[in-house]
Amino acid sequence: MSDRRRQLVVVLLVYAIFTLLILCANVVNYVGERDGTLETMEPIAGMIMGFVAIPVFAIALPLWLARRWDLEFSFWPRRKNWLAGVGVVILYLCLTQERSVAQLLTMGIGTGDFLVHFVSTMMFHVSYYPMFAVLLLPVVRRNFGLVWGLVVTAALFALYHLAAFYYFPAGVTVRLQVLLFVSFMASLLLYLWTENLILVALAHNVGGSIGLAVNGTLFNQVDELLVVTVVLIAGLLAYVVVYELRHKTRLYREGWWLLVQIDRQAS
Repeated sequence: MSDRRRQLVVVLLVYAIFTLLILCANVVNYVGERDGTLETMEPIAGMIMGFVAIPVFAIALPLWLARRWDLEFSFWPRRKNWLAGVGVVILYLCLTQERSVAQLLTMGIGTGDFLVHFVSTMMFHVSYYPMFAVLLLPVVRRNFGLVWGLVVTAALFALYHLAAFYYFPAGVTVRLQVLLFVSFMASLLLYLWTENLILVALAHNVGGSIGLAVNGTLFNQVDELLVVTVVLIAGLLAYVVVYELRHKTRLYREGWWLLVQIDRQAS
């Protein structure tokens, strides 16, 4: 088996374990709600997600494998004008979130409450970018090319939400599966063009946090979810800062984000 095929198998295994752990957490909560033991089961589900699934299989392992395999990814642009990327992402958010923002402003949610909610939702909208964008996309692209890399990554992102049937029941509908696929495809394209993963992940969280609030889900409690999220995201951002400082003189190949042939021939 070639190196690229072996990498593909490992990456899909990481994704499968992560999704299975998310499914386990949702099943635990479902059983707790059904049997009236949610008070006991909910912390167990939280530990599965907050201490194993997300920190190990969505963040740490993908980042380690990406560095070990010398995959190409970009936390922050080194060739492109970052201001242009910021402008494009802001325009994208304005076009896609205009109605949601208008609706949010009529709901009377306090600024402090929304800020707590915004930080808490990073657990669900930022933490999995290392797995999907830093690890999964480059490896699939090495095996099948850029187009299939984008399609497969976006499809796996949408399918992962089926495992979150308790936390995000809307995600199991056909309509939401299509929307999740399209929206993540747009996020991946923005990431590849801007070469700015942090910016795109934060933009994703803006849209996701507003969407949850508008649909009646507000994480505005200073609780364990907030604490675990702050620790995980702070650790991820610290890693990004250290990585970029250590590699600030390294320039990515010009046009790396559009390369197809080279990646197909990688072994």
